[in-house]
Amino acid sequence: MASKNKNYKFQLLAGSNLSFERNENKIKQKKRKLLIEKGNENGELMEEDKKLKHFEKIRQLRKKHRIFTWGTNIPDPIENFSDFQLPDKLSENLKEFSVPTPVQMQGIPIGLQHRDLLVTAPTGSGKTLAFAIPIILRILEQKQQNNSKNSNKILSAIILEPTKILAIQTFQNFVKFCFGLDINCFYLNSKIATKIEKNLENVVIFISINILVCTPNRLIYLLEKLEKEKSLNFLSNLEWLIVDECDRIFEGTEGENCFKLQLDKILNFCCGPNVRHGFFSATFSCQVENWCREKLKEMLMVCIGPRNSANELVKQELVFAGWEQAKVQIIRDILRKNFEPPALIFLQSKDRAKQLFAELKNFFEGKIFVGLISGDLSEKECQLVVERFRSGSIDLLICTELMGRGIDFQNVNLVINFDLPTSIISYIHRIGRTGRAGRVGRAITLFTESDMPIIRPISTVIHQAGFPVPEYLLKLHKPTREEKKNLKKRAPKRKNLIIRWGRLKNKFRPIQKFRKNIKIEKEENLENNKRKILKIEEKLIENKIPQKINEKKKRKEKIKREKEIENNLKNTDDGEWQLVTPKRRKREFKKIVT
Repeated sequence: MASKNKNYKFQLLAGSNLSFERNENKIKQKKRKLLIEKGNENGELMEEDKKLKHFEKIRQLRKKHRIFTWGTNIPDPIENFSDFQLPDKLSENLKEFSVPTPVQMQGIPIGLQHRDLLVTAPTGSGKTLAFAIPIILRILEQKQQNNSKNSNKILSAIILEPTKILAIQTFQNFVKFCFGLDINCFYLNSKIATKIEKNLENVVIFISINILVCTPNRLIYLLEKLEKEKSLNFLSNLEWLIVDECDRIFEGTEGENCFKLQLDKILNFCCGPNVRHGFFSATFSCQVENWCREKLKEMLMVCIGPRNSANELVKQELVFAGWEQAKVQIIRDILRKNFEPPALIFLQSKDRAKQLFAELKNFFEGKIFVGLISGDLSEKECQLVVERFRSGSIDLLICTELMGRGIDFQNVNLVINFDLPTSIISYIHRIGRTGRAGRVGRAITLFTESDMPIIRPISTVIHQAGFPVPEYLLKLHKPTREEKKNLKKRAPKRKNLIIRWGRLKNKFRPIQKFRKNIKIEKEENLENNKRKILKIEEKLIENKIPQKINEKKKRKEKIKREKEIENNLKNTDDGEWQLVTPKRRKREFKKIVT
């Protein structure tokens, strides 16, 4: 036998080549391999456990905030702004926003990955900041990577808004966010557009722009002019095209003002390889979703809460008014009882808004300051009315559908739908002007007998939100698709609120009164004084004719008297004149004795 050493070798059979060799080093190596393999398996299991725990945590986070997502490789939502490693200056500008909202929690990480995105979130949920932060951080990265000279010559983002008021609002928000960050924001207004139309050399303005905010129609008109001159180089480095209030794509407008056709033209111009698209709105239909999927491949979708639902923080009420003129009395009663300004009242047309403004202004003169905004006003006038409403100098603002979308009034306590909205989407947008940024709001909708064919969709929305609705409204006839389309094009006809309004509307001029003495208020006061003076002059002119006749009579009487006096006067011997009464004319003149 072999020795007692750990390493030994012996033959199994004598004279054979079969042998058994024992080597402790080889055994140890095999054991190590087995341990390493088991350790790897355990490590993989640990990693899988970690992934499952992380996945469950994210699932619970999305469930808690009601975040629904569709797509592949969707990034995880974040819970704090500190997770983004924002620059110090940007974090200072965002001090107002302590905690991200659900749409910001999921929308910002997707934007940072530079991917196409379709987002729906309730009104007042912070959608503007959800697309602003990725754009700002991307521009700052480009400026660090490139030279300082070339970095300022890059247009990175175009933001489209459906109305001028919304465009001004988003531009102001970007100016606040980008304060002190060497990022140039620009709003394409009518003055600059006309300058570029007259002299195309003024396109140099776009060289120093990083973010452009405008309306689609104005941008198309400008791009078509520049295309003829082949000066569209400033779009070569475009990375983001944001469409706010994208549910306007399939609204009832036709022709050149159709938002869908306008957007198709803009997408043809902005077709670079690096361009990504972001569509944001509070509501959208399946048509919008299908259209976006056709245009954009590998698009991600984010939905906060159920689709096309009203804000939960808004208390909704339905009030039956009977007929049109009874609505005015109901509003008077609402405003008399515990009215907390500011408030908004929506009507379906400019004409009806003017009528209600005239009624309420005369009724609450000096007690409640009433304002009016409609499409008849210019950009400056609209912006001044909006600023005064935000500052508190207007208590009650009467408006049309123009103010129904996207306008951010944080302190609005009450919204009144004087005229029933023609669709669920317009209803959700209107009542979304209150209950913003976590505040509780109230919405009152008035309806009459003539509104019965249209009211069922809106009553179902209110019922689904958990607010009381009469049962008979839920059993009414549903409007067909054709009826809905016709309602979007033409609102139902309603009676005038003021008798003989057809004669008065041409003379009507909405003179608005405010709390604070501003320059424009002084100008309005001067105009009022001029009008008062004109009225007084008109009255005087009317009274001048009899006054002139009286003056002529008086003059004639004076002349007669003077002649009589001259006839009755006689020069005496003493050189003095003696007045003789008519009774003594026949007698001789008497001499005055001194």
